[in-house]
Order: sequence, then structure tokens, then C-alpha cells
Amino acid sequence: MRDRRYKKTECKILSVFFGEIGKEISMQNLAKKAGIARSTIYLHHHSLWQIIPDCEKDILEEYFEKIKRKLKDGTYIRKFYLDTLVFILKNREFFEVFLKFNNREVVIKMLSRLKEELREPEKVFGIYISEVTEVIFEWGHRGFPEGELEKVLADIMYLTNTMKERLGPLA
Repeated sequence: MRDRRYKKTECKILSVFFGEIGKEISMQNLAKKAGIARSTIYLHHHSLWQIIPDCEKDILEEYFEKIKRKLKDGTYIRKFYLDTLVFILKNREFFEVFLKFNNREVVIKMLSRLKEELREPEKVFGIYISEVTEVIFEWGHRGFPEGELEKVLADIMYLTNTMKERLGPLA
């Protein structure tokens, strides 16, 4: 993504956009409700239909850029998750909006980077990623308190360390 001001505007757009789902909305109404100029929305998105894909693309590009160097270095799973949780904290406004509206896709796509590292069957990996995503969602519902970072990491590591015994029979 871009600078802090860009991200803040993006969060306003997302918040209003998600709040208007199911209602008739235009770029002009979205701009008015978000308290920004219509031209500003067009700097961010070409159409209403591009808002979610654009936001996901931006955050995933930023995340994968930060994480790819670490995975190439043979990062341990714990370090991967710690880096992921810190990334979420640094971009908490974005994630609060997405999690508020139950959009798990961004987190699932982020965690999918582990597929090659874990080498688990598709079904086992899918269930595992769903479990980890739920841990992150629960943290998000509490407002991503920084003081809980180690607890969240410990919960994720428990799921990781017990994956084979818990989910292995499903393979």
C-alpha cells in the first residue's frame, strides 16, 4: 500500500462501502458518506466493483513483499506467524474493517504462503488455515491488543504443533 494518509482514506472508503452493502450506492454517495472528494475515490478505485479487489491486492502485495525474503531464508513457522501478526498490527485499521465485515479472504491468502512449507494434504491444510484464521479473527474482535500478541502466537503454534495428531486422520 502507500503512505499512512492513503491508508486512512482507504479505510474510510472501505468502512462506508461495507456499511452500504445491500443498499444502492454510487461513487458520489460513497464519497459523501466517507467525507472525501469523489475524485479522491477515483484515485483509489476505478469503480465500486474494484474496491475490494484493489484493497486486497494492495495489502497482499505489501505483505508478500515483506514476507518473501524471510521464507526464502528458511524461516521457521513461529517467525513467519510473528511477522504476520506484527504486519497485521501495523495495518490494523485495514484489518479491522475487513474483519468487522467477516471478510476472511485476505488472511487466508496471506497464510496460504505456508502451503509449501508445511507440505500437508489439501484437506488438512485447509482446516488448519481455517483454525488459524479464527484465532486471528478472535484477536481482531478484541481490537488487536498488542499485549495479546504472544498469546495469539502461542495459540497458533499449538494448532501448528498438534496439526498432525488432530487432523492427520482426515488425510
